Amino acid sequence: MREVVVTGVGALTSAGMGHEVLRQRAVGGAPARHEVERTLPAPPGQPATPPVRVAALPPYDPAEHLGKKGIRTLSAESKAFGVAAVHACRHAGLPASWEQDPSVGIAAGTTSGGLEDYAALFAARLARGVRGVNPAQGPQTGLNAPASAVSILTGAAGPNLTVSTGRAAALDALAAAARAIDSGAATTMLAGGVQLLGYAELTARRRAAPGPGPGPEPGCGFETVAGEAAVVLVLEDAAAARARGARPLARLLGAGSAFGPPATRPGQRAAHAALGEAGMARTTPTAPTTPTAPTAPAYPVPAVDAAFGDCAGATGAVQAALTVLGLHHRTLPDDTALVLTTDSADPAEHAGPGSCATALVLGTSGSGTPSTGPSHQGGHSA
Repeated sequence: MREVVVTGVGALTSAGMGHEVLRQRAVGGAPARHEVERTLPAPPGQPATPPVRVAALPPYDPAEHLGKKGIRTLSAESKAFGVAAVHACRHAGLPASWEQDPSVGIAAGTTSGGLEDYAALFAARLARGVRGVNPAQGPQTGLNAPASAVSILTGAAGPNLTVSTGRAAALDALAAAARAIDSGAATTMLAGGVQLLGYAELTARRRAAPGPGPGPEPGCGFETVAGEAAVVLVLEDAAAARARGARPLARLLGAGSAFGPPATRPGQRAAHAALGEAGMARTTPTAPTTPTAPTAPAYPVPAVDAAFGDCAGATGAVQAALTVLGLHHRTLPDDTALVLTTDSADPAEHAGPGSCATALVLGTSGSGTPSTGPSHQGGHSA
């Protein structure tokens, strides 16, 4: 089995741009996150909404990082994910573009990619007729728009996939990227998550909330301030990374996913599956799985929400990036760490009747049981 390593991190969050800013925010509380009171323009024919407080991406010029060619009609998610991918490549010592290289792929996790453009295009069509629609906006209305746009911008012509499994989306994208490398379908994968907040996304969140929340937005239904993020990790085949002289930041030792109601403890099952794949859990016919490493996540979801805002589908990418940087800089207590994303503050449970939970086990570049690579037995189990 191929060994998978992480060689680069690119981040664009409410704390700012770059992996070092991300790390500083997590370990030292600085810099302060960028919070704004956002008044969201409604699409044609749609009702206005009151201002909402958002842990937003700070202002930036995508052209400075992506160039001007081909980005004018890209969605906000595509631009942010592209900027994070370019920064991840630079951090990894890789070029930011290839000549249609089939060994380089993209995996994106998101719950709202394309939603804003879809809502705007649909509303414009209803209010203004066919001639009121911008046809160039069409390709950006799909969930897979960020991954596809980055593939076009970078020339990464390998596996290209988008995952939308709620808060577990970004970790599922990272797990899928690792399996693409393990199977030989790719040598390098740019994988992570993106979540931005516009009229459609915030309206959907508000309507899905069970009722007025106790958070900083009384009556809006949010438990915490909604957050924006685009985070990309570079995953590589370890042999290929060594051949080009790259210094791995961490190793991906195992991945596991589970699906089901609270009684089935999907978070715990996902964690045990990841630890088992990493060779860090023991099972016998008569005994339950016994992990040989701590199962508490290094950066739990509530901690990420507190630092960066509720980044929904991008949360797992933020967790994974922070864990990789913590292992690399030795600021975590152990040389292995669990990354676990669920829809509940309790890492062993879920709040919904049927929800996804995904876990990754990461280790320092020379730590732990030798990686066998993610197996093909992954995926969501009942």
